[in-house]
Amino acid sequence: MTGNATRRRAAVAVLCVVQFMVVLDSTITTVAVDAIRVDLATDERTLQYVLSLYAAAFGGLLLLAGRVADLAGRRRVFVAGAVTFTAASLLCAMASTMPALLAGRAVQGAGAAFVSAAAFALLLDLYPEGPGRNRVLGIWAGLGASGAAAGLILGGVLTDLAGWHLVFAVNVPLGAAAVALAVRLLPPAPSARPATARAAQLDVPGAITATLGTATLVFAVTRGQAEGWAEPGTVALLASAAMLLVAFGIVEARSPDPLVPLPALTRGPLPVAAVAIACLMAVVGSQGFFLVLYLQRIVGLGPTATGLAIAPSALLALVATTAAARLAGRVPARALVVAGLLLVAVAQLLLGYLPVDGSYLRDLLPGLLLFGLGLGTAFVGATIAGTAGLAPADKGRASGILNTAQQVGIAVGVAVLVSAAAVESARPEVLASGYGTGLRLGAFVAVAGAVFAAAGGRTRFGSTGRPARAGVGIVAGDGESAVADRQ
Repeated sequence: MTGNATRRRAAVAVLCVVQFMVVLDSTITTVAVDAIRVDLATDERTLQYVLSLYAAAFGGLLLLAGRVADLAGRRRVFVAGAVTFTAASLLCAMASTMPALLAGRAVQGAGAAFVSAAAFALLLDLYPEGPGRNRVLGIWAGLGASGAAAGLILGGVLTDLAGWHLVFAVNVPLGAAAVALAVRLLPPAPSARPATARAAQLDVPGAITATLGTATLVFAVTRGQAEGWAEPGTVALLASAAMLLVAFGIVEARSPDPLVPLPALTRGPLPVAAVAIACLMAVVGSQGFFLVLYLQRIVGLGPTATGLAIAPSALLALVATTAAARLAGRVPARALVVAGLLLVAVAQLLLGYLPVDGSYLRDLLPGLLLFGLGLGTAFVGATIAGTAGLAPADKGRASGILNTAQQVGIAVGVAVLVSAAAVESARPEVLASGYGTGLRLGAFVAVAGAVFAAAGGRTRFGSTGRPARAGVGIVAGDGESAVADRQ
């Protein structure tokens, strides 16, 4: 850990910029897909893979990436992931054919998984538990909470300015600068064990089943939304994902050094935080989908205007994360999660009645502002709760779990809620009603997350979210977790 406060703040800035970049890329292409379709002369069935391949690679590799960061060195994994992500962004920006673009998106998602898992673990290394970490986690959570919405905003602006290629090219100078700064600023903290011992600890069967199972699940729900849930390919993918994830559970139960210890998924604050984040991001992803379609197809806004219309929600989410991080010293983290999710539910209900000829100030802005407030509050609470009491060697594992919850939540939320609210008619009033139904269904998802956060887990949180006792989840005292910190 660095001794110089300025250097430490600069290191946090590098981590946050890169994290914002990879979260941004989950949605930045959403408003550019029509331009990609026209330019590369592809059909809508193929076009969906521009979004789903990134999501599948990102979500599928996060658990593995978190553990590799613990074992191989967090700075090393961060730099490798950032280089991969930046190079893949350049490939996407230069793509002149659909296969080249899809290959770039898959590699981009893989790089995003490793850089995101390592970045979060490094952030926990830089700040011990307490007010300082809460403030930094507030910034981090704000970027995560607003990144998806910001992707919709920037995607529209960049596409209007210079075409869809700029959506990917903007990552290249930022990524290159982040790599150069990371080598200088991030703490090396060498491992306490020799390389051969570290390599022996990687749970390869668990890594394979977790990666394939999660990636297949994300890909299956995305395909189900586009092709139909009864389509044979979708059914086969869902069945395969279920078998792989069951196999993962069996492997982990028998492994002497599992990729994810099963108690971490069943006890304590970490699984409660992961479920809350998954529910929250399910609402975030689906809301963005419905509002973009409403603003473009019903209201008639262009990509830039659509992004600007959604911007107040993202801005208020950033403000809310700062306020929630300060409150975390006096209010239990779980209370922030519950309150934030309930605010999100109310916002979804306000947004759930979209008129064809409505007013932005009357019908959209109040709900967007309330949504941003709830989003920022819940995200900070869940992040603080999920990282409390971690053993130093398990920060990468926890990072992988929380980030996986975020990506799977977005993918499943969009797929399920969009399918549930789908309508066949092209009449504006029918479309608006369908979008409103999807938004109202999102309110139930938020309430379910709030109920689970209020009732789930047997660990009592203090003001910082720290468990009252050790031995629950991935905390010091769980065998291997008690070893020395491994960067």
